[in-house]
Amino acid sequence: MTATRPPLVPDLGFGGRMRQVAAIAVPIILTSATTVVVGATDTALLGHYSSEALGVAALVIPLWIFSTALVMPWGSATQVFVARWHGAREEESIRGLARAGLVGAVVIGAGFAVLGAIVTPVIIAWTAPVGLDRGEATAMMWVLLCALPFTAATGHLRGLLAGVGDTRAAARVALSVAVVNLSVSSVLIFGADLGAVGSGIGSSIAIAIGAAVLYARARSVFGRGTRSRRGSDRALLRSWVGVAVPDVVFGVVSYGSEVALAAVAASLGTVSLAAHRMMSISISLVWMFVYGTAAAMAILIGQRIGAGDRDGRLAFMRAGTVLMLSWAGTTAVLLAVAAKPFFGVFTTDSAMIAAAVAVVWSLPVLAPIMAIGMVYAARLRAAADTRGVMYASLFSTLCVTLPVVWMLTEVCHLGLVGVYYGLIAGWVARTAATYLRYRQMTAGEVDCST
Repeated sequence: MTATRPPLVPDLGFGGRMRQVAAIAVPIILTSATTVVVGATDTALLGHYSSEALGVAALVIPLWIFSTALVMPWGSATQVFVARWHGAREEESIRGLARAGLVGAVVIGAGFAVLGAIVTPVIIAWTAPVGLDRGEATAMMWVLLCALPFTAATGHLRGLLAGVGDTRAAARVALSVAVVNLSVSSVLIFGADLGAVGSGIGSSIAIAIGAAVLYARARSVFGRGTRSRRGSDRALLRSWVGVAVPDVVFGVVSYGSEVALAAVAASLGTVSLAAHRMMSISISLVWMFVYGTAAAMAILIGQRIGAGDRDGRLAFMRAGTVLMLSWAGTTAVLLAVAAKPFFGVFTTDSAMIAAAVAVVWSLPVLAPIMAIGMVYAARLRAAADTRGVMYASLFSTLCVTLPVVWMLTEVCHLGLVGVYYGLIAGWVARTAATYLRYRQMTAGEVDCST
């Protein structure tokens, strides 16, 4: 390895530790924000091209996001291992995973891309509304699937760099991808008159370029990955898969629950669906701060686990908790206070704005619950216990969120308010389940140390 910084040791002052967490978290938050902006930009470009192209994108983009949910968690597994090895200064282990994990990620991405290409025509035929150009929708999805191996590689490379504390590289690359995507897509959509397919080509080119830039950065930091013995590679990949698969399930369940909630909102009418979409954007803005801080905590706590520093991981956990609650809570309150002008950015329909304002109270309620749950989830991830996070998600989604939403909307007829009561109930259950798993894990640590 040629340019990795040493693992962070917690600052003696609490404010200093908060700044250490923030230094890792802010680039992750900016990366997430850039991804949101790219999606909004593509939507705006196609909306100005034609309503038909916008309809095609509205059908295809959720399918593409679902596809990325199958490959990005492998990068999270990489981050878990690299952070711990970095804390323990096991450089050869990191270099071995750098090579084997990259090959594995690309193969997984290619496999899902081929599978996706086979099932895309069937899914499009089943879900496309009457009048939508199914051929164009299928072509757009096929083009995007060409970028899935590069997306998987991007996740792995981000995990490698983040594990050693370099989250800025991913943020810079994400910004470059956004610029390339905007430039190329504009030319292909309008100049080449390719519409939705042009948007797909532009996005795929931008993703491939971003992966190449991240690969160059990783090479400069880690050098060439070592070629381990075949048996060693297999053992390493088995451990990697064991951590990644629960995260894949977690991502699929989380995304699936969002689709189910959107379907419930749609059944309540167009106004409720539009209001739910605006609230989903608001929750995403809060979630960026929750996710970014939790990811930073998992990195820093993982490094201290590798270094065998129990006090250090507790110090980073406390600092990250305060930072996450502050950022998420402030964002939620500001959005709730400025709800009318904020929702007015998306529509001038007073009924839709009123419907969204009627449930915006849920934001300041959800923010601290999500933050506390993700604090414990970050600690579990740092210890490679992604199964615990998966179990909590499965329980809260299947046993609480969806049943409560169904009961409150279909039986109690509370409308959109029932959806958000159910969402809050689900997050309370998820936080409680994650906390119980955390307590079980820390009790085991105490037992082992005595």
